[in-house]
Amino acid sequence: MNHTLTFNWMMGFVIAAMALGAGQAQAAYVIPMIGGAQLGPMDGTPMKHLDISFDGTNLSVHVDDMVPTPLLRPLESPDEFDPAEPWAVLTDKAYNYQYGWNPAGFITLPSNSAIWVQRLSQDSGLESYQRPPASPPYASIFASDGDIWQWSGSMTHNVYAVLNPTQSVYSASYRVYLGDSVTGVALDGYGSDDVTLLFNATVSAVPEPGTAMMLTLAGAAMLRRRRTA
Repeated sequence: MNHTLTFNWMMGFVIAAMALGAGQAQAAYVIPMIGGAQLGPMDGTPMKHLDISFDGTNLSVHVDDMVPTPLLRPLESPDEFDPAEPWAVLTDKAYNYQYGWNPAGFITLPSNSAIWVQRLSQDSGLESYQRPPASPPYASIFASDGDIWQWSGSMTHNVYAVLNPTQSVYSASYRVYLGDSVTGVALDGYGSDDVTLLFNATVSAVPEPGTAMMLTLAGAAMLRRRRTA
């Protein structure tokens, strides 16, 4: 193998990439959209309700199966999230918030009680952040198995995100139960329900070790040339 020719080819690749980057439009700050990237409900990414009902004794959750499995999508260049905004936690991540906890009609709860969601399991790499009306917005939730989160009783779309997806499907399983409004301790005599959220993802491409090394060497050579010019 002619390493000189290969190195020269990689140098040309780096120069072309740098020239292309220099000509690209300036970054545009955007806000998160429900379908990930910059896709809204009118772009084929509607809400996917997790309808919660309570009959006085048992809680149940119905997942809207009319809406396809949500796809985690990253922003596309030149779009960026403003690092000063709370949603900057989604920077460089594929994300989506189509799933929405939603009351399936009127819900009347016993005094001093609330509906809680407990994480049972969640695939490695899948992150969860709460969104308004939950506060503070974009605070991390469900970081570990057993973590609980109090549902406000109104429609709430938490956001899910993955940095550099390594699998095509991610899942998160939860238990919805009635608990003390302050401590979250489950109340005796009431039934709970379990639900699993699924997300599709596009696996991030990772360059082969040899290619990555050549790109690194070529980039370093370019920097040396600039410094000595």
